[in-house]
Amino acid sequence: MAYIIGDKIIEDDKEQIKAFHERGFGEMHGETLLLAPVEALYLTEIKKIGITKGEKEVVKGASKKEGKVQKTYDIGALFNEFKKGDKEIAVKYYVYRDLRKKGYVARTGLKYGTYFRVYEKGIRVGEGHSHWLVHPIQEHQKISIYEIARAIRLAHSVRKKMLWAVVDSEGDVTYYKMERMIP
Repeated sequence: MAYIIGDKIIEDDKEQIKAFHERGFGEMHGETLLLAPVEALYLTEIKKIGITKGEKEVVKGASKKEGKVQKTYDIGALFNEFKKGDKEIAVKYYVYRDLRKKGYVARTGLKYGTYFRVYEKGIRVGEGHSHWLVHPIQEHQKISIYEIARAIRLAHSVRKKMLWAVVDSEGDVTYYKMERMIP
């Protein structure tokens, strides 16, 4: 059972950690695995994880002997929890889920100035390099040409392709590849 403390989602079950980390989920932090909110949402949706609030908290009124833990979050409650800290969590999640369902491993790409870095199918994290930087946006969201140019130049400088993932009102994702061309 994973749990949320502040803005961190923590898994401390050794078997779960091994299984999740082998499949490209989370970042190791000592003996625990820290999951990104989109990873926690995805694992909750596919019913691979249960998440509670706080570390092994006891339900009010239950004695510690009974060992009853809080009720786990369903996907809707988890979305509401994460929306408090990130208003764009839904659009990021739709892109993450789409990439995972297509067999890609998506990791955070903050050090590259975007939300995801994505690995080719079949490449395990740590064995190779990501090929794409993916930035999720909502349909009709305005983005300046300067922001687009910065993202493309950065992707080019780290030898990656820049993809813009546009999420429509129904949650469908369309990818647009943009690259720098030097005549």
